[in-house]
Amino acid sequence: MTPIEQTAAILRPWLGSDFVAENAQLMERLAFRLTHFTPGRNTLPQAAQEIDTALFMAVRDATGGRMILRLDDGRHMRVKVDDFTVMADELMYLLMQGMKRDEQSFLAVRDYSVRQGSLSALRALYLDYQAFQTDEEWRTVERVIKTCHPPFRWRGWLTP
Repeated sequence: MTPIEQTAAILRPWLGSDFVAENAQLMERLAFRLTHFTPGRNTLPQAAQEIDTALFMAVRDATGGRMILRLDDGRHMRVKVDDFTVMADELMYLLMQGMKRDEQSFLAVRDYSVRQGSLSALRALYLDYQAFQTDEEWRTVERVIKTCHPPFRWRGWLTP
């Protein structure tokens, strides 16, 4: 799956297939941003905020400010401001997955997980940076994921 397809797949449950298809350029811009992250030039919080803002503005513009989209099951749902933060966080895993597996990246992801409460950062720590942690630290990451985040966000990549 290409980064554009991954981006669209992550956003489809939140925004609906119609919105995702009608906003192919947005999917391209987001995927480019996620795959061309440059540590040192940008920070993880800056990247997340840029994604959050881009999503919010696109939905606002597409809905004339009503923020109501038709989902794939036919329901119309109002997208809440907090939803954009969650969507941006979901997308941030694509960015973190593309980072080098080195001490500097590990420390940046760990710091971001603590300061932002990011499930994507915890996912990266759990799946991609296990080698940088003791078994106890790794188990703690798993426990935090399961106790602090709803199962629908981690069910696909972490066993209950």
